[in-house]
Amino acid sequence: MIIHKILVDRTVRRTGILSILLLGMLNVPVLAQLKINGQASAGFVASQSSVSQYVFNQGRGTFAWRLDGFADAAVSDNIAFLSNLRILQDQVLHIDYLVLRVTDLASSGINAELGQIGIPFENLGERRFPWRNPFFSLPLMNEHLTSLSNRDYILRAPDLARPARGDGVHLLDGALYDLGVKFYGELGMFSYSAALIDGMISETGTYGSAGLNTHHGFGKILRLAATPQTGLTIGISYAFGPYMKDDYGRDPNRYLQRILGSDIEFSAGYFSFYGQAAYNLWKYYSLNLKAFAYSVEARYAVTPRLSIAGRAGGLVFNSIASQVYTDTYDPAGFVPYSGKWDNDVLRLEGALLYRFARELLFKITYQWNRTYNVAIDPADDVLAVQAVMSF
Repeated sequence: MIIHKILVDRTVRRTGILSILLLGMLNVPVLAQLKINGQASAGFVASQSSVSQYVFNQGRGTFAWRLDGFADAAVSDNIAFLSNLRILQDQVLHIDYLVLRVTDLASSGINAELGQIGIPFENLGERRFPWRNPFFSLPLMNEHLTSLSNRDYILRAPDLARPARGDGVHLLDGALYDLGVKFYGELGMFSYSAALIDGMISETGTYGSAGLNTHHGFGKILRLAATPQTGLTIGISYAFGPYMKDDYGRDPNRYLQRILGSDIEFSAGYFSFYGQAAYNLWKYYSLNLKAFAYSVEARYAVTPRLSIAGRAGGLVFNSIASQVYTDTYDPAGFVPYSGKWDNDVLRLEGALLYRFARELLFKITYQWNRTYNVAIDPADDVLAVQAVMSF
């Protein structure tokens, strides 16, 4: 416990020093214009035990915690510094969001962010954080690891074991942050965003070598949304760019990711609904690796303190006929393969939430995972009990 406290204190000190230094470079009066808040969550997670990427901690029940800190500073009426720092039980400081924001550039109504930006794709938004997320995890389309290796970009036969070790490319890379620049604004009921980032939304450059661009190219993201009435927003997103972190002797601009997304958000009274869908295409040699993903979730406040929520998400992959790599069946490594290039999956989630106080939320969630195109569906359901405090 003493060592744990020392490590946490050291991380907190580093976080505070980093914020003060950044604000000092901006010549911001720290006490006068700095706004700090955060979220702390802790809980217990238990999953079934099998060979599956959805199994948590190899099926051993465990306690887990997370701390998110938000520091915002206004430099002037239209210039600000915004940041989000995250620490998990691994006690490693993650800087997810750190931008310089300029609003109403040259009185044009256009706003800009530069730095570690939030990528404007789909409508995940603040639901990526435990306080606004009714569930323990992110949507399936943000978490699944495909059979395309992120280490050497070799396409492997669908294998549940490899993604369990983290060797797979995401469809959407987690909560979607990357180094880049973003321009955005509003025109009546419409809002728009355009971003240029170091990586691509399946493989961001955030934690690359020195945190810099390792993709030999830039990702381009566009988003347009409309709010025709209060409580209803409909959006469409498109992103394209090279997804390989290294060219391996190939021209990376020949191997692009193109992904089209749509989303809807609706709220009325005690009910809220969020939906997302994406159609993804990876160019891989002469193959087109395609995937369709969706996620829908709804939440209803039964009483001011008690809420229930449900979410369904899935991934569907196309079939190919090609040589794929396997180290199980053939010593030579590559074998002919015909079929889906990854296994179709379905995830259903349910949550019960109780607010003990305005700042304290308690939730119980259950996640049921179903994998198709396999002889036996692995046992990989997950139960989580979590308390979240906002401050």
